[in-house]
Amino acid sequence: MKIRCLVIDDEPLARKLMISHISKIQSLELAGECTNAIEAGNFLRTSKVDLLFLDIQMPEINGLQFIGTLKNPPAIILTTAYRDFAPEAFDLDVVDYLLKPISFERFTKSVNKFFDKRLEGKTGEVLDPEKSSAFIYLKADRKNHKIHLQEIIYIESLDDYVKVHLKEVTLVTRENISSLESILPSGSFVRIHRSFIINTQYISAISSDSIEIKGKELPIGRAFKKSAMAALSVKRDK
Repeated sequence: MKIRCLVIDDEPLARKLMISHISKIQSLELAGECTNAIEAGNFLRTSKVDLLFLDIQMPEINGLQFIGTLKNPPAIILTTAYRDFAPEAFDLDVVDYLLKPISFERFTKSVNKFFDKRLEGKTGEVLDPEKSSAFIYLKADRKNHKIHLQEIIYIESLDDYVKVHLKEVTLVTRENISSLESILPSGSFVRIHRSFIINTQYISAISSDSIEIKGKELPIGRAFKKSAMAALSVKRDK
């Protein structure tokens, strides 16, 4: 089931950018767009929304005031050109606080935070691939397969499809690798290349340009090297 998103911003270009970012992540879908809090309130009364991308600086009612009017708000990611609102924003238990202009990379990290929190809420604990209770559903062979995270060794993107290498079998899915990255817990799964995500529990060796995992040597992409090494360093230091 896709996550229904509502974009609320009085700036047309800002809405257009967020809508473009949403369209690139397969697990998200645009439920609608609103130019102010009043429109958004009316929309939420009649439509199901899972995640708000909410601008702070808007006429009449700003984003923070709008949150205060909601009895059971969806998850909220705030967007703004100003840093000054950050302390007040996080007191409202928002998922994240994005500073404009918002890059797709930063947007994706924010969406990952949403999925991490959502999965925590479903299981009552942070998803850990070593725990048998942690799982995702993966569509392959016209079925939705229940995949325990501890079974995933690594994920490989190949043109129009993705291979999910498990302990016993390999599943082929039409999901894109960025979509899978967005729903996997970032503490345990690390994107090391545009074509590879690895489960860190199966790493046997790391070099400056590759990672050995279950006897397979996978390259570390130049664009992912800094973030991957930082994530793996944190993992090793724990």
